Amino acid sequence: MTAKTIKDCADEWKGLPWKQFQKNLFRLQCRIYKTAKMKDYETVKRLQTLLLGSKSSKYLAVRQVTQLNIGKKTAGVDKMSSLNPKQRLDLVHELNNMKKWKHRKLRRVYIPKANGKQRPLGIPTIRDRAMQCLVKYALEPVYESYASVGSFGFRPGHSTWDVQNRIFQNCNGYQKTILELDIESCFDEIDHNKLMSLVTLPGVAKKFLRSALEAEVLKEREKTLRGGVISPLLCNIALHGVEDLHNRNWFQRGLRYADDMIFILKPGEDGEALLKKVKDFLQNRGLKANETKTRLVKATDGFDFLGWHFIVKAKNKKFVCYPSKKNRKQMIDKIKTTMRDSRYKLRDRLRMVKIIYRGWWNYHQYSDMSQVNLWSIRYWVYRYLKKNSSTPGKEAIAHTQSIFNGHVYKVNRYPAISGKLSVYDGNLVFWSKWNSKLYTGPLATALRKQDYRCNDCGLRFSIEDHIELHHKNGINSDFRVSNVEALHRSCHQYQLVHREILLKHKGC
Repeated sequence: MTAKTIKDCADEWKGLPWKQFQKNLFRLQCRIYKTAKMKDYETVKRLQTLLLGSKSSKYLAVRQVTQLNIGKKTAGVDKMSSLNPKQRLDLVHELNNMKKWKHRKLRRVYIPKANGKQRPLGIPTIRDRAMQCLVKYALEPVYESYASVGSFGFRPGHSTWDVQNRIFQNCNGYQKTILELDIESCFDEIDHNKLMSLVTLPGVAKKFLRSALEAEVLKEREKTLRGGVISPLLCNIALHGVEDLHNRNWFQRGLRYADDMIFILKPGEDGEALLKKVKDFLQNRGLKANETKTRLVKATDGFDFLGWHFIVKAKNKKFVCYPSKKNRKQMIDKIKTTMRDSRYKLRDRLRMVKIIYRGWWNYHQYSDMSQVNLWSIRYWVYRYLKKNSSTPGKEAIAHTQSIFNGHVYKVNRYPAISGKLSVYDGNLVFWSKWNSKLYTGPLATALRKQDYRCNDCGLRFSIEDHIELHHKNGINSDFRVSNVEALHRSCHQYQLVHREILLKHKGC
């Protein structure tokens, strides 16, 4: 028998029944979720064993970490940054050997913090990321079954915008007080034994998870929200319940996004008593509050949370939310650094600045952007173009307008989702329609036209799917309704190459 070539493996990988794999995995996860809701944990473990041994979940885990994740090209200690189709197929077979799996050490890199210090970041190998993803498939529905209403961070279907909306709803009284809480080195200090006692998994999966913790996988906290594989989920499990702490005569839930949290206190409520309960809870997990960043503050004095500044104006008692000074400074510094980076051509730098600013604005699109001065960075870019290039004045103005003009904001108009809802409740119609609200323009139109289904595989879009706009004729500037369709990123990857279509149109 001749060995398979890379092309043979590529055809085999492409021809796999991905649609059926997704159906099988989601059905198992929904069963785990519903069984965990009934607290039948013996049955939960049997279902998890079934999922961990499923061919569908293994193929999807490998595809997720090698083709779909944002950090898919990041290398671990083995220095492998990508896998070809043959290596992907081999990795699927490797995932059968969970019983003898030993998690490798992480590649340590350091990222700068706002205070000038550096945060250690651990990067697992691709094979370890695939196994983490497989275990996450089995563990996440269990956490979702008991997740608190006030927990939003790194949960499928929930985002920082949900927290922003909840603060808007609960911070409308000018006499309220906010308890800001910062956990000191949360990802570094969590008690592993306590964490393992809170995890519901079969013995073999728990053994792998223990080896991952010994490799310091909890320190793997990426800069982006989608960066981590399993560490954010483990953090959620370890901190579950802290957001539900309250004083005897009051019941005001906290709001938690991973290890960041606040409590909104009513007039007369004892903040110090609540803080003591929180500290006792954290101590039980091997953690402690950062005293320098933990404080009680009046709503009229304002506070920063998740990149926003929230304040109730004393003059008219109006609640306002806008980007924090720290967040604005980070964006401005990033734009200036990019513009000064002479490794790239000027047009490429302008394109990168446009992407940076658009991403920053999109994150803050439900804030009151009229409260912040963005003219200074716009003028700085204009002056840079005039002083450091031969760009004519009119052209420099056109560049700055293309970057900074045309953005809109809708104050507190985000369609927030309750923390008690979960994507694993099986309500695919609700979640696919709600997910479409996050998109605008031709992509939103295509989603409605297609009844929120992928035009290639026919599956409804789930909340975790990467949705992309495909131009049927290969011309990315042609946005006619008949020429565009919404596809999964994985389905889009196997469409005809746009360049080939263009050459065909030209008769080449």
